[in-house]
Amino acid sequence: MKALDEPPYLTVGTDVSAKYRGAFCEAKIKTAKRLVKVKVTFRHDSSTVEVQDDHIKGPLKVGALVEVKNLDGAYQEAVINKLTDASWYTVVFDDGDEKTLRRSSLCLKGERHFAESEVSNHLMINTRFCILFCLKAFVTFVHEENIMGLFNYYH
Repeated sequence: MKALDEPPYLTVGTDVSAKYRGAFCEAKIKTAKRLVKVKVTFRHDSSTVEVQDDHIKGPLKVGALVEVKNLDGAYQEAVINKLTDASWYTVVFDDGDEKTLRRSSLCLKGERHFAESEVSNHLMINTRFCILFCLKAFVTFVHEENIMGLFNYYH
């Protein structure tokens, strides 16, 4: 659920908590391919339409009175009903890994996943490394066991 003061889209350089293999880890936005969908109701006939934010003149905020560019290029007054961030964000994790994610896989720093103590933030990062290390160890073990099993089978 979006916070009331949350921006309609995130900008490059923003510190976030990004979902990585089911866990949230600290990251920073490296690039953003912005796409904000805006659902508006026109004042003159109460019809609704969804447009991209580049067709809007005015503040991108639910309840705001804005001007919407129609097909012939003219602007009409409307009220914003809903904002949906459908942007793609490339984030960089502390270890240098990069991943491209939708907005639904990101939380702003200071929100739910960052509200805990500094210790828990380090635990999220350390857990990610631990999972990767354990997975690598398991794969190595299985691989070696299969090789030894085949060796013993044929000898």
